[in-house]
Amino acid sequence: MAQDRWYAPAVPFVAGAVAGGTVKTFTAPLSRSTILLQTAGRNQLQTNGSGALVQASQYLRHVSTTEGLRSFWKGNGVSILQKMATTGSNYFVYERLKEALRFCWSSSDDVGFKARLLCGTLAGAINVTVAYPLDLIRTNIASSHEAAARGSEWAGIVETASLLYKAHGLSGFARGLPATQLCQGVNIGLHFGIYETLNTNPYYRSAFERAMPRSWRTVDDDGRPRTSFAYSMVCGQCAGLVASTLVQPLDLVRRRQQLLGSGEGRVSFWRVASDLVRIGGVKELYRGLAPELCKVCLFPASGLNFYVYELVRQEVFGDRSGRR
Repeated sequence: MAQDRWYAPAVPFVAGAVAGGTVKTFTAPLSRSTILLQTAGRNQLQTNGSGALVQASQYLRHVSTTEGLRSFWKGNGVSILQKMATTGSNYFVYERLKEALRFCWSSSDDVGFKARLLCGTLAGAINVTVAYPLDLIRTNIASSHEAAARGSEWAGIVETASLLYKAHGLSGFARGLPATQLCQGVNIGLHFGIYETLNTNPYYRSAFERAMPRSWRTVDDDGRPRTSFAYSMVCGQCAGLVASTLVQPLDLVRRRQQLLGSGEGRVSFWRVASDLVRIGGVKELYRGLAPELCKVCLFPASGLNFYVYELVRQEVFGDRSGRR
């Protein structure tokens, strides 16, 4: 059996890394749009009292005009490296924690939402800490624009890392880490919890598949079901919609704390959040939510991530072990 082979322990990591890198390449423009809107100054978004969506679209159109469409893939190289490392580690640690925390399961044969949420949150918080410097560098590259970049100063990973070190020393690579641990931990936990709970629920799955063609139905082999592409996308949309909406304020604050030259990196999470609310109201905490929801709903990145993971794990490596 595949799970008895020498490489079996690494299968969740490799399958997760492939899934993370695949999804990140497709969603790079939406990811950078989110970061640009989160880190832009208020003067960059002020357009004669226009609504938030109008301001956002005008700002992104300005970026596209001045930097070109290719600029929306800026930082994608480091982003893919960071995503492959964290996604692979998330799946690896998550699968191990599920087995280690069996006492948290709903029953002997059902992991349950609470156990999935707990294991996913712990996995996300642990792994984002390991890959955090890459996430920090990626944020600074993606948030820069031609004027701020002063030519080619932000051309790549090495240059950005050097600037961070010169400006803040080694401590600069931990700017915004507590907020990121909380944000990404909760985000990953909600994704795992909601997606797998919906995906493995026989009632919801059968109701959906009765309305679908036979070729779109669940692949069930050796007790580890792999649902159809369509149902994975639906489950991913639900998980992404809930998780992204709930953690958006946390994500906004951590991005602003990560920026090189930003004084917000030296103050507490609550101070940054309260300052944003004072300036623009509660809606200010949800700046950049629109492109993020497009990423998870119009292009359900979460569903594709899980689908590719199961596809690579089962069809490439032949590993059907573990309880979902």
